[in-house]
Amino acid sequence: MVSVAPLAFGARATGLTVTGVVALILAAAALISLFRNADLSGGAKTMWILIILFVPIFGSLIYFGVRSDW
Repeated sequence: MVSVAPLAFGARATGLTVTGVVALILAAAALISLFRNADLSGGAKTMWILIILFVPIFGSLIYFGVRSDW
């Protein structure tokens, strides 16, 4: 007989934790600020996009710390 585990639909099962929501909000705010910034070149924007997407919390905090014009 095959045992089937019950499906979990809670916040933890879907990945919506407080840390995940904070990371999503910070990354979205950093990306919006980045796209509105006309002072950066294409290469610099690409670098920041990669940093923000791969390390959302720290990348966003570093972006906001380094870029003073947000």
